[in-house]
Amino acid sequence: MSVGVIVHLENPSYEDVRQLASEAEEAGADWIGVPDAFWWRDTWSLLAEPARVTHHLRLGPLVTNPYLRHPFVTVSALASLQELAGPRVFAGIGAGGSEVRLAARISRRDAAERIEDLARLVRTVAAGGPLDPVSGRALAIPLSPVRIVIGARASGVLRAAGRVADDVLLWAVPKSDLERSVRTVSEGYESALPDDLADQGGGARPFPRLVWAPMVNHGPSSEKLLSRAATYAVLNNSAQLRQQWGVDPGAVDHIRELLVAGHIDAAAARVPTAVVDDLAADADPQRSGAVAARIGATSVAVAATELGQVGERVLWGREVLSAAAQASARASAV
Repeated sequence: MSVGVIVHLENPSYEDVRQLASEAEEAGADWIGVPDAFWWRDTWSLLAEPARVTHHLRLGPLVTNPYLRHPFVTVSALASLQELAGPRVFAGIGAGGSEVRLAARISRRDAAERIEDLARLVRTVAAGGPLDPVSGRALAIPLSPVRIVIGARASGVLRAAGRVADDVLLWAVPKSDLERSVRTVSEGYESALPDDLADQGGGARPFPRLVWAPMVNHGPSSEKLLSRAATYAVLNNSAQLRQQWGVDPGAVDHIRELLVAGHIDAAAARVPTAVVDDLAADADPQRSGAVAARIGATSVAVAATELGQVGERVLWGREVLSAAAQASARASAV
């Protein structure tokens, strides 16, 4: 069971990431994830900072995507980061934020296939295979095996995660959609190819570890994150969920236009409270622990939305995992 920290400061500086990483390690967190947002500082440059100032904390992008950098570049970046942090590096991969589609004008319709291909390339190179299978040329930098963490919400990506991920990050998944999401990961795992189910040690890759990243209102900064996450949820979830939330199709178009223009808070103001309510997890660790137990999450990711608060968030995550373990034990005893 692990507790991780996701950096959710807006456009974090190098000093911000250093401080957050130091706070996270001191608080006993297991890992830290740095966002890959092309409006902000480069994620790989930022990741060098926690690599230098921490000793035990695992670290990686959360999440990078297979569109804005060629897969060869991503594999090279992982190997370069390993030179600084050693085996602590993980590869967080996802479809890319809505800006990839809205601002960069990239479809993302083949996200599941692209994510699987990138995950397989990372594993191939880490096992000593070529970076370029056509020429047979190898990566000149050593790459050791890394855990593949896939952030997923859409059904296709959830299935891809089941097929190739070591960990599946359930970030900003509405409460009403959590159990369906886990079932979809299971469908993907059951449909995996034999090569994808084999780990690099010759054994069988177990079912992916589920990492739940609940959206919790701990105060003004986390409330702002929740509001913004609800805005993206309107765009990234199914028409059925939007109808359940009472989101008018015309409102979706208006929200999309505001986001493309960078007016995030104005877009958030257009989102019905039903969306926020469905995203918001209970701040009580016992009740959130019961949710974690119900979906089978064995890890929790907490949001670092301001400096100086990481220790409190990590403690909350530990309490959630403890409550989840107790709930699971009670269920097993029945």
